Amino acid sequence: MKKIIVCFLCCLPFLAGCLGETLTADTLPWVGDEPMLFMDDFSGQTGGWRTQEDRLSFVGYAQEGFRLWVDLPNYQVWSVPGLNFRDVNIYTRVQKIGGSNDNLYGLVCRYQGDENYYAFLISSDGYYGVFKKQAGIQSLLGMEQMGFSEIINRDDAVNEILVVCQGDQLALIVNEVELSRVRDADFSYGDIGMIAGTRAEPGADVLFDYLIVMKSLRK
Repeated sequence: MKKIIVCFLCCLPFLAGCLGETLTADTLPWVGDEPMLFMDDFSGQTGGWRTQEDRLSFVGYAQEGFRLWVDLPNYQVWSVPGLNFRDVNIYTRVQKIGGSNDNLYGLVCRYQGDENYYAFLISSDGYYGVFKKQAGIQSLLGMEQMGFSEIINRDDAVNEILVVCQGDQLALIVNEVELSRVRDADFSYGDIGMIAGTRAEPGADVLFDYLIVMKSLRK
């Protein structure tokens, strides 16, 4: 596993999930000018990611990546590493390896617990959206329903996802094309993560190849 993380998080990973904005890893005074804050290619199992496995879901390391699988309708699973950031760009490469095209998968930023975070989602049939989950209720930001784009590679093709969380601006970029940019100021810091889920049809199964977190400077 290739893993790079600022010294603060190497020393105190158990605190990252409960720290406030004053101790976000990208804003600490001793953090240098290097843009990369965290990287994991999932070739090892020491990245701190939350894992789980039961009869209807799997969240964990598999096939030289990180797999999220769920076989329930209208259900989502996710994993976070227990970090704490404010303004970051998050990049990943992800592929459907099974299940329905009517799925959801993507990235999470400013995660403050299972009931509060932003999620940037696409589907294997070409849809996308930026969501906010607050007090356990998930809502779509900036549009009434998920949009459709030919930019999203469908079926079992690989998609590259870049998420920007910068101040109150949230952007979803897929395969180098910006698909959505919205503004919301309810969450200003938190963890990052990967997420996948289903809609009416059960069966979402995706594999993340690697994940990189970079500084996103305020303008």
